[in-house]
Amino acid sequence: MRTAPFTVWIRFLQATFTFITTTLVPLAVSPKALVGYAVLGLYAWSRTAKEELYAPPTCGESGVPGGALFMPELYAYEFVWWLTLGILSSIGFGTGLHSGIMFLWPHVVSIIATADNDCASSNFAAAYSHPCVLVCASKGDGTNTFLPTFLRILPSVVIWGCGTAIGELPPYFITRAARRSGGPATDFDSELEEAKDKTDLVSWLKVKTIEFTEKNGFIGILLLASWPNAAFDMCGMACGWLEVPFWTFFGATCLGKGVIKVSIQTAVMMFLFGPVLWELIKALLSEYVPLSLPLAACAKLGATDASRCLLVDVLEAGRNKAMMTFKLQKRKLPADLFDGASSVSAKQLTQMYCAAADGLCLSEKKKAEMVEKANRAFASLDVNPQDGALSIAEIEPVVSYSDSKLSLAALDPGTGGFFSVGNLWNGFIVGLILFFIYSIVEQVALSAQQAADEAEIARLEAEVAAGKAAGSGGKGQGKNGKKAKGE
Repeated sequence: MRTAPFTVWIRFLQATFTFITTTLVPLAVSPKALVGYAVLGLYAWSRTAKEELYAPPTCGESGVPGGALFMPELYAYEFVWWLTLGILSSIGFGTGLHSGIMFLWPHVVSIIATADNDCASSNFAAAYSHPCVLVCASKGDGTNTFLPTFLRILPSVVIWGCGTAIGELPPYFITRAARRSGGPATDFDSELEEAKDKTDLVSWLKVKTIEFTEKNGFIGILLLASWPNAAFDMCGMACGWLEVPFWTFFGATCLGKGVIKVSIQTAVMMFLFGPVLWELIKALLSEYVPLSLPLAACAKLGATDASRCLLVDVLEAGRNKAMMTFKLQKRKLPADLFDGASSVSAKQLTQMYCAAADGLCLSEKKKAEMVEKANRAFASLDVNPQDGALSIAEIEPVVSYSDSKLSLAALDPGTGGFFSVGNLWNGFIVGLILFFIYSIVEQVALSAQQAADEAEIARLEAEVAAGKAAGSGGKGQGKNGKKAKGE
């Protein structure tokens, strides 16, 4: 149906009308809906008439708790936020928004750094949209151990992971609909044939993914979903083509992606980016794996010690680069990005970039890179007025509509001019949401077409059966007539 967009929209509108008249209208007048209306009405009334119930808390060690309904409202918003980002991250056939790199993992690294360095405690708000997020409620209380910090991170990553599982459903539904309608699963067939003809690792993984899924069912899907698997789209398509039951596929995918994989990723992040655990890893590597490498390897990663190049030096340089990326992507409200200042100079912005780069700015090459970033940001944003100071009002154009926040990375338009990621951020998100909507439209249309095809086949079979019955009856009457005549 992808080659007939007009038919897709006709079928979608027909299915939508049928859904509204047969499902939504009865549901809208059901007793359960009336309870829902009452709850929504009560919420709307309390939000305006009892604002004190939703009052935000004050921050710091002497902070005052917020209103009684502040946290329930925040949790509901957080759930929708991370679930939506997870869906956008994996929606479609490998074309999703990398919301983990842009939103989730920078937030996770910030929680780890706050627990280990800033607060020496896990007693702080970790919700992404909390007004006191990452502000210490207490310091040095000894709760910055692995488990308390892990539990602080877990809700966000689990909800996001379950969202990525939901995003894997379109390939499953589309391929299953193609199988049931008797038509070819174009994406599945073409991608499988292409993978069989190639010898690279990803193509091999695609073929093996299908074989493994077909052989092992629920356990196979669970195992394939429990690690960062670039070929998992093929698992969804294979499950749809094999008509694996929905709850078998989704249950295994949600458990694998939403619990096992994100828990492993979080634990790895804590080991790599938590200073206490990292110092332990460094000590063990220095003592038991004192492997020396070419100096060029360390220089390429930006290692500061040019006199030696051990394995631990290469790993630490790589870790610093990864931490710089996450810190540059850390998202804040415009008023918080400049740490309370109303504006910053190019020199101050360079220092902010270098602070995110930690020790990497000790090298002249890295410092020059950060100066270039700051200069590009000023050339792009310091225009109203052009006074050598970047104000909060001037950075408003790069604030995202999605969460009303921005990062240091978003200030830098890059070297791509108008088509840089910073300038096209909101347009990119809108485009992905539109793609998500069209995926739903297409799936609904395919299901409607399948139902229409099945109804037409049933009608034709009934007509054929009626014709045969009529023919058999006619022949029987002819024989009876001859027999009667003979008698």
